[in-house]
Amino acid sequence: MARFAPLYDVPVDEATADVRATFFNTEKYGVDQAPAHFEQVTVALSIDSRAPAGAVAALAAHAERACHAAQSLRHPVPVTLSTTHNGTLLDE
Repeated sequence: MARFAPLYDVPVDEATADVRATFFNTEKYGVDQAPAHFEQVTVALSIDSRAPAGAVAALAAHAERACHAAQSLRHPVPVTLSTTHNGTLLDE
């Protein structure tokens, strides 16, 4: 938000984000072998500004498009893990 606010001439007095998610994780508890995954992520932005609502909405939309986390969750990518122990790569 702060990065793009000057582009939209939106002074931001205060901004907060409440991020909540539901997560499917029955494998952790030994219920089944289904892989863990997010089921839903919700972000609620609260923006205090003297700017008109339309300008704040445009700023929020731009910031959301530029958010690496949001875009990664919308378009999943493979994730790999490599582990070293005392500098030696462990067998995967």
